[in-house]
Amino acid sequence: MIQFLQDNVNKLIFTSITAIIITIFSKLIVDYRRKKAPSESTNTGLSNTATATVNIYNTESKNRIIDISGQNDSLNKRKVLTKILFIDDDTEFKVVSILKKAGWINTTLTKDIENVDDVSIKDTDIFFVDIQGVGKELGCKDEGLGLALILRKKYKAKKIIIYSAETKGDRFHEALTKADSLLAKNAEPYEFQELVEQYSLEIYPND
Repeated sequence: MIQFLQDNVNKLIFTSITAIIITIFSKLIVDYRRKKAPSESTNTGLSNTATATVNIYNTESKNRIIDISGQNDSLNKRKVLTKILFIDDDTEFKVVSILKKAGWINTTLTKDIENVDDVSIKDTDIFFVDIQGVGKELGCKDEGLGLALILRKKYKAKKIIIYSAETKGDRFHEALTKADSLLAKNAEPYEFQELVEQYSLEIYPND
């Protein structure tokens, strides 16, 4: 036995040292993993925070899109709700059809008005009144200007736009000073549409 130990002492020493080293390394690895676990948990938390931030950003982006869509919806609603009446003896006035094609479906034209208490007049939100050739049915000596003045006095909350192809006339007529806006009849159709959009928003601000 002693002879065996003497012959294998070096092997026994090497084996013992190896076992000790393995034990030490195993302990170090276990300790390292235990210390690393909270760090990984923290990293996971940061990752979740980053994801939440992205989600919040996406939500805000969607809200911005909805807001824009909401603006478009508002305009579309106003196009349906707003009642526009052109009073013009020119039944082929193209702006009327242009507004209809643009979505203002309740745009109509009449050659003249016989009764300012008519339901169609009461329901109108925006009047476009030509200066020439209208107002005769009500005996207005100033034609369209006289008619516009009657409408203004009768319906103070409604919008009245006077337009004309004439460049001459009474520039100080009371109707001109009390109208909401004035336009040349040959103005760009989009100028008529801009006024409709502007005044419809004032009439239906929450739609």
